[in-house]
Amino acid sequence: MDGRGPYHIYDPGGSSEENGSTALERLVEENARLKEKMQGIKSIGELLEESQVEASKLRQKAEDLVKDNKMLIGSSSLENLLPCCTPGDPSLCVVGILGCHSLGSSDLAALPLQGSSSEFEIVAMEDLEQPPTEDANLLPQLQQLENTLSGCAKEASKDQVFVRMGYMASELKRLASKVHKNEQRTSFLQTLCETLHSENKELRTKLEHDLEQRNQDFGSCSAIPLSLQLLEVNKQWDQHFRSMKQKYEQKVGLGELAEARRAVTELESEREQKQRDFDRKLLLAKSRIETEEAEKERLGMEVRDLQQRMRFLQEQLAPVTRQREYQEKEIQRLNKALEEALNVQASPPPIFAMEPAGKLPQQELLTQNELLKQQVKIFEEDFQRERSDRERMNEEKEELKQQLEKLQKQLVLSNNQVSSTDFCTCSLQASGERLHPEPGPGPLGPACPMYQYQYSPPMAHPMYHGYEEWQQIRYPPAMPGEHTQGQNFHHFPPVRL
Repeated sequence: MDGRGPYHIYDPGGSSEENGSTALERLVEENARLKEKMQGIKSIGELLEESQVEASKLRQKAEDLVKDNKMLIGSSSLENLLPCCTPGDPSLCVVGILGCHSLGSSDLAALPLQGSSSEFEIVAMEDLEQPPTEDANLLPQLQQLENTLSGCAKEASKDQVFVRMGYMASELKRLASKVHKNEQRTSFLQTLCETLHSENKELRTKLEHDLEQRNQDFGSCSAIPLSLQLLEVNKQWDQHFRSMKQKYEQKVGLGELAEARRAVTELESEREQKQRDFDRKLLLAKSRIETEEAEKERLGMEVRDLQQRMRFLQEQLAPVTRQREYQEKEIQRLNKALEEALNVQASPPPIFAMEPAGKLPQQELLTQNELLKQQVKIFEEDFQRERSDRERMNEEKEELKQQLEKLQKQLVLSNNQVSSTDFCTCSLQASGERLHPEPGPGPLGPACPMYQYQYSPPMAHPMYHGYEEWQQIRYPPAMPGEHTQGQNFHHFPPVRL
């Protein structure tokens, strides 16, 4: 207990156990590394075996190539001996062939070649039959074989056999270099295996030594008995730990309860706020619907008033147009009468021609002529006035039509707005949220005012001086029911749309 904290009480062995555990962990790690190295050594050994097998195969191929070269050299020596025999002496050819068969490899090597520009060396059979045991002996022999075969290929370029022999010699050299590389690799792998094997032995001995040391330390630590003082201190610490744990749990529980209550109050306030917002939106929607309906009614009343006014103006315009037509016809009739009067004045009848000039009623004719001219002027002025009145009434009619179209558009727009607000209200009511009781209907907006302009009755046309003769014009009688509705316009109820 000297100067140690409470966290060392549960350690019966002190620092020796920690050192032993760290040593054990280190030994386990070293053992794992050794296993990995052993696996690498095994793979290297497998590669070494494969390289040895490949080297044996290459050596076998080299021996086969040497045998083929030996057979080709023998056949070439026979071909060189046959030209020495004459075609007329076959016995000499037979003797030459038998002599070649009886000669050894040394004799064949000593024979010169005839029919060629130079001589080349024939390798002895004993030299070729000896397989190369080491790469240092194989390379000079292969080089010598390649030189020999290349010389044969140069001397007998027409013969394809020597060309093939040169190709085989180059292939043999390539295989020999490959064998040399494989042997170098094998030697390198062998040295690597030896070093790894030595390292493995060293690590194994070290591991065994560490394990023995660990066992000794563990036995010495387990032999130390626990003292009563440590047990008492452990009990005190256990009681203290339990009391602190209970206090902490109580504190955490109270904090969680307060947090839950606060969350509940926040959710309740948020729900009430949402409900108030929903009620306010619903009241606004209802008031908007009521105002839209009032606006719709007002626009409908204005449309009906404008339609009635338009019908009234049309009824007033109809007799004016008929009167204008009759006036045009009367003007045409008077023009014809004036032309006839002028014609009569220009060519008097034969009864007056026989009379003297002083006795003709010239004053009467002049008066009648002036009267007709004045009537024509009056008719023209009246016609121009009627035309201006008709144009003015047409302009008023167009303005009323435009106002009617504008009001109809406003009515359609208000209908669409009312339908959209109705749909929003239905969707809000179907959402399932709590609704407050609807308030009583309040005072509606200002009603649509009546049309402030009074409809003017049909104006009476004034009679001008000098138009007394117009009273003789007989207009056709008015159609039944033509002016009754226009005259009694204010007594009829408004038309429903």
